[in-house]
Amino acid sequence: MMQPSSPFNSWHAFTEALKLAFGPTAYECPRASLFKLTQTDSVAKYYKAFIALANRVSGIDNEALLDCFLSGLQDEIRRDVLALSPPSLVKVVALAKLFEEKYILSSAPKNPSYQPRATTFYPNRHSSNPKPDIPHSLPKSNLSPLLPNPSTKPFPQTHKNQVKKISPAEMQIRREKGLCYFCDEKFPFTHKCPNRQMMMLQLIDDELLDSREPDPPDLPQPDTEVSNPEHHLSLNAMKGVGGVGTIEFTGHIEPISIKVLVDGGSSDSFLQPRIAHFLKLPIELVPGFPVFVGNGQSMTTEGVIQQLAMTIQGHQLVVPVYLLSVFGADLVLGSSWLATLGPHIADYATSTLKFFQHGKFVVLQGEHPIQPQQAQLHHMHRMQQTQAIAECFSIQLVQPELPGDSSLQFSACFARRTSDPASASTVTSYA
Repeated sequence: MMQPSSPFNSWHAFTEALKLAFGPTAYECPRASLFKLTQTDSVAKYYKAFIALANRVSGIDNEALLDCFLSGLQDEIRRDVLALSPPSLVKVVALAKLFEEKYILSSAPKNPSYQPRATTFYPNRHSSNPKPDIPHSLPKSNLSPLLPNPSTKPFPQTHKNQVKKISPAEMQIRREKGLCYFCDEKFPFTHKCPNRQMMMLQLIDDELLDSREPDPPDLPQPDTEVSNPEHHLSLNAMKGVGGVGTIEFTGHIEPISIKVLVDGGSSDSFLQPRIAHFLKLPIELVPGFPVFVGNGQSMTTEGVIQQLAMTIQGHQLVVPVYLLSVFGADLVLGSSWLATLGPHIADYATSTLKFFQHGKFVVLQGEHPIQPQQAQLHHMHRMQQTQAIAECFSIQLVQPELPGDSSLQFSACFARRTSDPASASTVTSYA
């Protein structure tokens, strides 16, 4: 600063002279430089440059300075500092230095022969005796070692490979291409896989096996479980006898009358094959399927009639039926036919069935079971020819075998006479 011709009369004039000599020119804009400032070196140097520009700028509040300092930090440091939401600039600078040290340590190589570079010591602003920069690395010595270093052979690098699991599809693809399952080389007869693995099979002592609790015995499982078969016939329908859930009617298939049994326990409707053959009804041959009976056995159907027309108490009914050799009843109407009626009332106590058909209310009155009656010989011949006999029993009188008289069996033993009358009477009384 050149000394003016006249001395300074006040401190204000001296200050203005210093600004003109050493201060910034009028063309510099510290505000713009502050907004464009970013971290290119350490956090400490960035903070020093930031404070130097902030002291030359006026009219900016503390929150704006805080945002401006955060925006200039490096990306990884700025994200970590923003996550903690520091309230002041001093807190931001302290956190930024901590995260900077973390990234320096994490980026340092793990090689033990690595020597860290010389680091610059930043003096504490409160310390009066700052220490100079001291390099951490020692100078290399040019002297030869006393003993030569032993030659070291590199150990083969072992890979901790886990068992590679491949899918059946991948196995098929590699088999078609002629490749090994565990490498990408061809698989000739002399192939040696580079990914060979050593497996260890550990055997357990028999004593340890004996000490373990024995497994529970396997319960025998049934061969076949028929919980809900598709086609089934109740035992009452097969026998043709009335029971709970059955109603008997007398129907007509021109020109004969038949015995109809309504049974909700049967899945389908079944007709005696002899009636279908006798009336020459149109029988459609279908593959036979088993029908499970209530006693655990099964019977096979012989065909199907898609539309069987019959009359019950003056009401015309058309139902599909299967041909099955049931006993007793000529026709069994099962749950499949009851499902076609829609809402209906089946009163098994009074043997009545009520439903709507073609807009008319139909009431079918069931019949009471017929008591057994004595049949004539020609009736028996007729039923035998028409295969109307389901079961036949005979009763025969058997004479009981009576034991014989024991005195007759042993009479020869005591036929010898004796001279003693007393002994003879004793023997006679014993016999």
